[in-house]
Amino acid sequence: MTTTVPAPTPAAPRPTRRVLDKIQWIFVGLAATTAILLPLTGTNAIFIALLLTIPFAAVHGVRRYGWRRFLAFFAVTFVVSNAFENLSIVTGFPFGDYHYTGDPKLFHVPIFIGPIYFGLGYISWLTASTVLDRADERLNPRARLGKVNIVALPALAAAVMTMFDVASDSQASTVIETWIWHDGGGVFGVPYTNYLGWWLVTYIFFQIFALILAEAQTRGPQPGSVVAPGSLTQPVLIYGALGLTSIPYFFAAEPGTVVDMAGAPWSISAINETMMTINIFTVVTVAFLALTKIARGDTATPRGSGLPRRPPTSR
Repeated sequence: MTTTVPAPTPAAPRPTRRVLDKIQWIFVGLAATTAILLPLTGTNAIFIALLLTIPFAAVHGVRRYGWRRFLAFFAVTFVVSNAFENLSIVTGFPFGDYHYTGDPKLFHVPIFIGPIYFGLGYISWLTASTVLDRADERLNPRARLGKVNIVALPALAAAVMTMFDVASDSQASTVIETWIWHDGGGVFGVPYTNYLGWWLVTYIFFQIFALILAEAQTRGPQPGSVVAPGSLTQPVLIYGALGLTSIPYFFAAEPGTVVDMAGAPWSISAINETMMTINIFTVVTVAFLALTKIARGDTATPRGSGLPRRPPTSR
């Protein structure tokens, strides 16, 4: 059985498409530059790179999914992430006991946190989809492959997104103190429950979005799914760039220690070195795998999917 996928909407005028393509590549370039150069100046490159994912996801998301499903993705990620962040700050579930230091806040959570979940979530979702050969376009539950993808894609996307947090949370919380863990934790002042919570929360909103896409694909051809040059390569490159943010930190590290709320001292250089090592063998490796699949042509027309052949695009 073949899978019914959304039919492309009427193409935008070519000059408009070219402008949007260039805008997307500009964000990719800015993310890579931010990741490699800004840490050497002592600037919080991770935060700036995360902010860059938001406008990129907005432009790319509308073109790939159309306005309705793009807004659905934004709403789901924003509402679910803020709900669980506030719940954890009040009760300790699912992340652990902590509080944010920044303002302004939506209840107990800084306003920028929800949009960052959206931006990072979007590039994580498409990176996982690329690894699974454009699985976001093959979610029709009437097909065997669609049934698998409906669960496998959200699970992998959640793991891809959590990989980034594993490498960055200790630096952002223990060193920079954007948020503070009340009882410390074994991962350089961060409790392991934080990472289990990240996977759970991100899996929930990815699963909801997968079901939204699956329902649309079950009904038949839908508007959306506009293909832009390099449309798969761009989010993967940004995801990989986020993994590079810790490498310059390691070489520019200053000696010293920080003490978490439990009174445990941690070496700043050890935190940076561990961040770099984790990123290389998780975030950077997954991005490399996704780019390899694109280069091999695995994502051009997934085998047995029934997808139409895509027009040639630049990679």
